[in-house]
Amino acid sequence: MKKTIIFATVIFTAVLTAGCVRRVVTIDSNPQGAQVYFDRKLVGETPCEHEFLYYGGHHLELVKDGYENYRTVCTLKGPFYEYFPFSFFTEVMLPWELKDEHSFSYELAEGKGKKPVISPVTKPQESLPPVELEQIKFD
Repeated sequence: MKKTIIFATVIFTAVLTAGCVRRVVTIDSNPQGAQVYFDRKLVGETPCEHEFLYYGGHHLELVKDGYENYRTVCTLKGPFYEYFPFSFFTEVMLPWELKDEHSFSYELAEGKGKKPVISPVTKPQESLPPVELEQIKFD
């Protein structure tokens, strides 16, 4: 019984003091002041620091008046401790926070920019029309 209580206490303490990994990407441009669209959502102006949730390819677009839009796929790779089995310890067991930082800098070319492609949902609709269900006929 004592072993069970000690084990439960250790697990409870580990969960309460669990660390995590803070994933941050820093985007800069020359000239600075370009709007940054990360995964088709406006996240700020360069230089811009943005937290992301997953690794892999992310759509990145930089927009500034008087300059051509810069579009690319920003590939973010995780460090070794973000892969199994190490990820369990870094996400759950460590009592402090780790910071995984990525930095990118882009050169903007002068020219005429276009309106960026953004996420289709910018704000919730105030009212939605009633749903019309189709009648399904079985033979």
